[in-house]
Amino acid sequence: MPADGLHEYVIKRNGEPIGTLKIDFRRDGRRLVAKSNYSIKIKLLSIVLYRYDKVMTETYQDGTLIAYETGIDDNGTKSEVRVSRSPDGLAIVHPKGRLSVALGLLPSTYWPTATVNQTRLIDSSDGVLVSVKTSEPTIENLDIDGRGVTAKRYTMSGDLKRELWYDANDGTWLKLKMKASDESTLEFERDWPPVWKRDLL
Repeated sequence: MPADGLHEYVIKRNGEPIGTLKIDFRRDGRRLVAKSNYSIKIKLLSIVLYRYDKVMTETYQDGTLIAYETGIDDNGTKSEVRVSRSPDGLAIVHPKGRLSVALGLLPSTYWPTATVNQTRLIDSSDGVLVSVKTSEPTIENLDIDGRGVTAKRYTMSGDLKRELWYDANDGTWLKLKMKASDESTLEFERDWPPVWKRDLL
């Protein structure tokens, strides 16, 4: 689990910056809270054609998820997911209903290094359970935000198809690559200060 502080990512579509993801980690004893702000804008000149905003809060106790909530504005369509501790594990309330699951599951936020060990995840956007399988890692020298980093690369398959990179030394999430519904390529890449992309988004 990360130490306190802000981790920032730039989101790219077909190589062009379209948004940011900011994750603020705060510890309180054995508890860790991760608050994420995810924002995408697709523009034509100065006109915003599409906008997606997502705010997430994850709460972990001794490394185990005990609460998760998200509010999403998908170009004007709003939705919520709520996960809370229950006597039997976790209770999930999502746009299509409710379900109960055992403790130990993670949402598909990808920053926890334990993500690669999961066979089921809670979809971070709609709250349903998804089945996944992740390959053994390969070691790569990753060039990211002007830095050379030795990374472990994983391939996730099943209901979610993703390429994931984590720092080989400390496990920090560095990058995600995936196909969007329109077959464009989306990438989330770690961004260290100074973050020049802020002026563009």
